Amino acid sequence: MTEYVFSDRQPLDGSSTISFFVNNPKPDVSVTRTFDSEDQAVNWLMENRDFKKMLFSNVFPSANSVKYQCGVKEPITIPNKMPGDIDILLYEQGKEQNAVGIECKIVKTESLENQPPKINKITSVQKKGTIQANGYTEIGFNRVYLLIILLDDGRHYKNPNVMFRTTPFKWLKELYGFDWQTRMSDDIGIIYVHINQFTTNHINQTKGLGLRVERKAIPILQPEELTDKIKKLDS
Repeated sequence: MTEYVFSDRQPLDGSSTISFFVNNPKPDVSVTRTFDSEDQAVNWLMENRDFKKMLFSNVFPSANSVKYQCGVKEPITIPNKMPGDIDILLYEQGKEQNAVGIECKIVKTESLENQPPKINKITSVQKKGTIQANGYTEIGFNRVYLLIILLDDGRHYKNPNVMFRTTPFKWLKELYGFDWQTRMSDDIGIIYVHINQFTTNHINQTKGLGLRVERKAIPILQPEELTDKIKKLDS
């Protein structure tokens, strides 16, 4: 089951009426072009309170204090070697031995007028994502997840309810139906995140955020050396 949060921001300018979840007469930039890099998209998500609540509650359901860092490099990883930096590192305060490493990849889909949606990067995600996530397990994190971020520009779909203007499942079978088992360690969990632009407004104004844990990560014993490195990140 996918957990969703929909939000819309409107200025309080003294108008007698305020309408939410409506199109702007002047369409803003597509969500597929909003972020210049994967890092920007990850940082944008981790700055969103609703997303963090969904992520933390699924990964650490009983935690009171979860800390995170994005784009972690040394001393956890070695420069210019796989798997690269750690996109998201999560751990509970005082329980660094149970750290979670999350590798993030982006897929973009854009609705078009009277034709199938434009979808890209699925093959790249499946190839590079599995390799890098496997690299996280070699580092030794207690749990590892591959997190797929779907940037979905659904503005041209015709559903009368704007919140359902998302890319139909039939066009995403290649993504959701991929046999991860053949290329990725069974210990690695899979999370799908949906960033949905369903009006002509900028994604910072009006959006849908969805998160689904497709497969839970299986914990392994984390090396003490790695735990010590994580503790030093806060020093």
